[in-house]
Amino acid sequence: KMGQTIQTNAEGVSVDRGFIAHYHIPGEDAPPASSDGVLPATNLGAEAQEITAGISNPAVPRNIRIDGNVDGITGKVKITGTNFAGKVITEEIQANGTTAKDGNLAFRTVTKIELPIQDHTPAQQTETIQVTKGCSTAGDITVTITATTLLGEESGAQVTVTLSATEHDTAAKVATAIVEALNEDDVISAVFTASVTGVGEDTVTLTANEPAANDSSLAIAVTAGSTGVTFGSSTNGTSGVPYDKISVGWGDKLGLPYFLTHNTVLAAYLNNTLEATAATVTVDANDLENNTIDLHSDLNGTAVDIYLIV
Repeated sequence: KMGQTIQTNAEGVSVDRGFIAHYHIPGEDAPPASSDGVLPATNLGAEAQEITAGISNPAVPRNIRIDGNVDGITGKVKITGTNFAGKVITEEIQANGTTAKDGNLAFRTVTKIELPIQDHTPAQQTETIQVTKGCSTAGDITVTITATTLLGEESGAQVTVTLSATEHDTAAKVATAIVEALNEDDVISAVFTASVTGVGEDTVTLTANEPAANDSSLAIAVTAGSTGVTFGSSTNGTSGVPYDKISVGWGDKLGLPYFLTHNTVLAAYLNNTLEATAATVTVDANDLENNTIDLHSDLNGTAVDIYLIV
């Protein structure tokens, strides 16, 4: 306890006693910094959200980190939780696109995360191709869907459509047959939904099932053979825009279990090795959550030992 005094060699002068404290954190409680250890990437929406479920806590008090999935995310994330002593604390951290942003306070628990509204409106990418002439000679046509990002290894997936000169003699009927074949294909329908559009119902529109980053390679190609069917060019429609997402994790700052008026840390060890460069220590005599230590080396899942005078 502070306040107990010890004698000095000076007459009539005594000083407070000091104690060497050893704060040990096992390796399993000191994992590397994480962008999503508290909350996995979560879709933002047109309205702000309050999340209280599905939250994980750092093993020991640490500062909070947020991260976005696309450039241009600028909203503030409000974190509510408790400090080392169980007192309720809050902190706002402003997002900066895909740059991870760290808070300063050491949270023992996180009880609520308030996410901002989206900065971008998500959109499902579309591509169209118009059938300009129906079938005049029975035969097969091949429709190829290229989408190196959205389909990945399955880019270049093909469907074969068998046409009849009597059943598919108009552009609209050919478009309907193509749409049915695309939607029946397991590979293509897992990513896209095809539909018949256009004034003459003669246009095939391919729509991504989910909002995602725009795939500039998306294209529809048709080999018509000798069927007499003709097509316009594959045309970009709506550009794909992914959901804005924010994830929440923890940074490299560890909370200290003491109110400190100044930096009394004597040494810090990572994996039983003395840190050659002194840690960055923040102190506060009034708010426990502001007392933190950031080792010069990144935490890596090995033991941390901190020695300080209290």
